Amino acid sequence: MARVVLVGQNSDLRKRLEEVAHTAGLDLISFPGVEALAVSEPPAVLVVELELKGAIDGVANCKRRWPACMVIGAMRLPIQELWHAAVAAGADLVSNWGALPRQLQHRLEAYQRGESLVPKAVRIKVMLYDRQGDGLVGRLPDAQGGPVAVFRIDQKLCAIRDVCPHEGASLADGQVDGKVLTCPRHGSQFHVCTGSRLRGPADYSIRTYRVVIEDGETFVEL
Repeated sequence: MARVVLVGQNSDLRKRLEEVAHTAGLDLISFPGVEALAVSEPPAVLVVELELKGAIDGVANCKRRWPACMVIGAMRLPIQELWHAAVAAGADLVSNWGALPRQLQHRLEAYQRGESLVPKAVRIKVMLYDRQGDGLVGRLPDAQGGPVAVFRIDQKLCAIRDVCPHEGASLADGQVDGKVLTCPRHGSQFHVCTGSRLRGPADYSIRTYRVVIEDGETFVEL
């Protein structure tokens, strides 16, 4: 049976999500922390309280393990860096505790109508700049889920979410040195192809996207 799994310690949030799950005919089970998560079958929905220790790594690991599971990051208050980090880790939705039950209810109602909880990946065409060598070669400022920047590194195209997880600066405006991208605002550094954080003040990595070339045209897969 499809289930909703909550990783968290807030009893009020658990109660509200349990009501939503039961209305949709789903069970809800909960675990106090990421390290205690023990689920053999992939859940329909996984909700992780982002303030918990190891929450971001937990979101990333669970999304890799269960790509068809809707992974939600839940926050007591909207902290920008944590919000960006959860998106970069692969969360399908990030919400504060107050709004989450209603948002989940809407998603589960659509699920009962036969819609997928996790949207299928879409390809967006990107026009590359006419430039030689490595560096920024394209942008998708209005992409669903946030702006995207495309870089050419050693003849390979790499796409990243164009938002620094520290304070939201555009990484497309940063400096590229080899494979190291430096944020123009506070100097955080990331591996431009893997998204890995190399230096703070940012505490988290950035999201990367697959780049596809077909019939001479370039697409970013979101």
